[in-house]
Amino acid sequence: MPRQTRKYSYSETYHIIIKGIDDQDIFYDDKDRQFFLKRILKTKKLFDYDIYAYCLMSNHVHMVIKIQNDFLSKAIQSLTLSYAQYFNKKYKRKGPLVQNRFKSKNVENQKYFLEVCRYVHRNPEKAYIAKTEDYEWSSYKEYIGKERLINKKILLHYYNDDLNEFIKYTKNISDIEELNTFAEYEIIERLTDEQLTRIIMKKFDIDNVEDIAEFFRDKSKSEEKRCLKEVKNILGTNITQVARVTRIGRKKIEKIWNEE
Repeated sequence: MPRQTRKYSYSETYHIIIKGIDDQDIFYDDKDRQFFLKRILKTKKLFDYDIYAYCLMSNHVHMVIKIQNDFLSKAIQSLTLSYAQYFNKKYKRKGPLVQNRFKSKNVENQKYFLEVCRYVHRNPEKAYIAKTEDYEWSSYKEYIGKERLINKKILLHYYNDDLNEFIKYTKNISDIEELNTFAEYEIIERLTDEQLTRIIMKKFDIDNVEDIAEFFRDKSKSEEKRCLKEVKNILGTNITQVARVTRIGRKKIEKIWNEE
């Protein structure tokens, strides 16, 4: 099946998602992340684009950028190719590191721009890795501190250049679970068992990993069914993975999830 032609943005602004091939990690340590940021800086100068937001996760990267349409693919391919060469040499591996075709979503209006920047900055919190303000590898740190890669003027303009208003808006989603339904701004990532485990523990207030199976086992049938239907709403998981994490039979979960 032929690839669909990439649709260019009238505003020349994009939400870019770069994913590791087969969802594998593309950063093993902080030196890898530092090198990637240096490559962003180099391609930014080479292809003359602005960065409004970014976030480096373990197996994917988010960027919100403004770039001439003709340079979009060239810039991202230059970035990922140079990083893959560094990564393969360092870890003595061969073959592609990231998916050949990066994801891009057009940013055509103010509301979408504000929401997607907030989403990118909240990504570590969505994954239960760190609070937004504590995460070292996103542009949020640059907005509240010193610029390195970003052009902060555009985003802050919509908050009347008031940093406190920007912080308030970014952290305004009171329930972290709301971020799990924010698929409009991201091609949904497949959760690892560890990520799903953390989400289930937080959702049901379970203190220890060892207590997850017992939590479901001690429930009445109706309560167990209710909890499993809540788990169904977690994006990026599947029946087999939930069965593995909760130690509940796959057929039982499938039957509950297929109920109206």
